[in-house]
Amino acid sequence: MTLPRYYFDIEDETVVPDTEGRVLPDRAAARIEALARGADFAADPEKLGGAGVVVVTVRDAPDRVVMRLRLVCQIEDLVD
Repeated sequence: MTLPRYYFDIEDETVVPDTEGRVLPDRAAARIEALARGADFAADPEKLGGAGVVVVTVRDAPDRVVMRLRLVCQIEDLVD
């Protein structure tokens, strides 16, 4: 049995497509990988775009999206 290859495209203000992908046993493992990649990206303030949003789109084929992770980081200044 061949394990599926998942691709993790990262988007903040631009899209960085994953052209290599990663072989993982199942979608649950792909979900964990998406969370890890999004968290790593969002942890660096220099990488997090002006909108404060990072999206990880997970594909299991060139044109087949199987899940999307959206992390939002918003800061509200409440006092002048």
